[in-house]
Amino acid sequence: MTIGEKLKKLREEKGMPLEELADRLDIAPDCMIEVEEGTRRLSVATLAEVATILGVDASYFQEENGNKNENNVGARLRRLREQKGITLSELSRRSGVSLAHISEIERSRSTASLKTLEKLAAVLEVTTSSLLRYGQEDTLGNRLKRLREKIGLTQKELAQQVGISHSLIGQIETDRIQPSLATLSSLAEALGVSTCYFLMEDEEEELYLDYRLAADIREALRRPALQQVVRDLAGWSDREIKGLLDFLGIINENRRPLDAEAEEEYQEIKDFVRHSKEEERNLISNLIGLLNKQYRGAEV
Repeated sequence: MTIGEKLKKLREEKGMPLEELADRLDIAPDCMIEVEEGTRRLSVATLAEVATILGVDASYFQEENGNKNENNVGARLRRLREQKGITLSELSRRSGVSLAHISEIERSRSTASLKTLEKLAAVLEVTTSSLLRYGQEDTLGNRLKRLREKIGLTQKELAQQVGISHSLIGQIETDRIQPSLATLSSLAEALGVSTCYFLMEDEEEELYLDYRLAADIREALRRPALQQVVRDLAGWSDREIKGLLDFLGIINENRRPLDAEAEEEYQEIKDFVRHSKEEERNLISNLIGLLNKQYRGAEV
């Protein structure tokens, strides 16, 4: 039984809703769902806190296999592949590495050459070193320092943004002290990542692409409304998003503040889209297409 399965079983036996446990740990419920499903891992420190909350010894969360192979290249490769929703066949086709060889690597029955790892890492959109980085302690302090330096902030600059002393940043980065969850949340917000970035074990940095974004985009994504937009679009296909971008382009070309009358018309359109049937929307779409043809003909 995996750690996630044990956690879910114990939580349900204790009658504690997932949302309540997530709230007490200051972790997003979506992250906790992924922990229980096995696609995310909690740090040892956070697991100890979970054990305290649920009234068991921390040893309860030791996996049956002793977790001996969880950090090897094969396990890391499999975990990254599954997190990105890529099948063995697809990874084989896109990388040019045989399916049988990838399967053997994931089960630690075969050792991958550096060239093979480079091919696999390219498909998974991670660095080769991230596949090789096992057996190394990746502490909260290390992650904070690495992310801060990637963004190009000094300890003093980060401290000023968060409202704490830069000496405290130094103590956190050297693991001399553990920050409170409130401080951790403020640090995560300032660095443009989820708090989960610091609390998950073995979480690949490549899965947190927001710190690579330009500063203006990171700043924009701090707005709750835009975060909601991103969440709502997460399940859209590329074709659907392309259509939306084209539509937004038209809006931006003619963008202007809405007056009271325009706001009322806008609400009417929203209500129509929300409550109309598919055949009604198709009728409007066909009408717009017909009017466009007539308009272009008139221009000629």
